[in-house]
Amino acid sequence: MQPSVRDKRVRIGAGLAAMALAALSVFMVFGSGYSRGSDIPLGFLYGLYALYVFGAGFYLAAGRGKASAMVLLAHRGRLIGLGVFALVGVAAVVFGFAAGPEALVTTALWPNMVAFWILLQFRTMSGRFGRTEQWTTGLPLAGALESISGAFRQPGLSTTMVGQDVWVKIGQEWTGGTWLHKDATRYIKSVIGIHFRLDESDGETRITARSGDRTVTGMYDVLKLSDEMSATAVEIARQVATHHLDGPEP
Repeated sequence: MQPSVRDKRVRIGAGLAAMALAALSVFMVFGSGYSRGSDIPLGFLYGLYALYVFGAGFYLAAGRGKASAMVLLAHRGRLIGLGVFALVGVAAVVFGFAAGPEALVTTALWPNMVAFWILLQFRTMSGRFGRTEQWTTGLPLAGALESISGAFRQPGLSTTMVGQDVWVKIGQEWTGGTWLHKDATRYIKSVIGIHFRLDESDGETRITARSGDRTVTGMYDVLKLSDEMSATAVEIARQVATHHLDGPEP
């Protein structure tokens, strides 16, 4: 399962931001001049923490190992934590530079803390989706890829193919079904993602659909509508693949 192009860009940007914040923390430590003896162990500890954060940011941005499958998986609690630490961190950094070198070492921790909370927003791909379905089709791999991607060429939908992966993004403009919570459409603030993985298996094509995008946030009706829209999209893909049609059945 490969992340989408957008997910990769977000991951790289977050990793670079964490590296920059770690570098800022080190700059603040050395810029303080260690005016007091007690500042030396504090600066040393902050420097080690900055080195750890810098390495984690580089690992995320470079996409090495498991980091290549990491995506931004927003959670309300983690987002609130990031917002709080970002506000306090900005205030602390401004105070540190405004108050002079003596204050820099005591506030040098905050860029690292903000970077740490940025890194906490990312999880592996397996944690993004809450539902997995699987079926097979007699279509060859190339035909199945084209059929599924073609079925979602509709207003309000966008499709991206990455190798044997098909990513579908559902926007609030999509009107492809009749949904119980349709009135919540105007409250959807982010796109709803669905992932299809296609693999050849014994002369057939095995399709794995992952839906239930956990990056979608909102009230109860928004989350239920997200599930309903996702279920409709998965059913369209199933019909197209299993019935060998060019589009969904009427």
